Amino acid sequence: MTNFKKTGLSVTAIATAFVLQACAPSTPEYFQEVDVIATQARTTAATTTQACNANTLQWMIGQPESVISGVSLVGPVRVISINQTVSMDHNPTRTNFYLDTAGRITRVVCG
Repeated sequence: MTNFKKTGLSVTAIATAFVLQACAPSTPEYFQEVDVIATQARTTAATTTQACNANTLQWMIGQPESVISGVSLVGPVRVISINQTVSMDHNPTRTNFYLDTAGRITRVVCG
């Protein structure tokens, strides 16, 4: 009788483990796809940053707008003043310079 109780206890423990495993949260397929999309977006952002070399131009932040004409840049350039309306077209090879009210560069990005 003692062996039966131990076996019954073992069966109960195993059954409980299966039930708990079935209740364990798993990552839905949708979230796995979102992670893939986020990874692709990060990769694309890194590639476009290299395409216009915005990383190498970060030293220009805080400089006056006149510095832009003295630098040799590959690809199109767009200078955007504060409150200026710009088109939403995206060109990964274009370098965008954002200016503040004093005409100083505040951001250098691709797009």
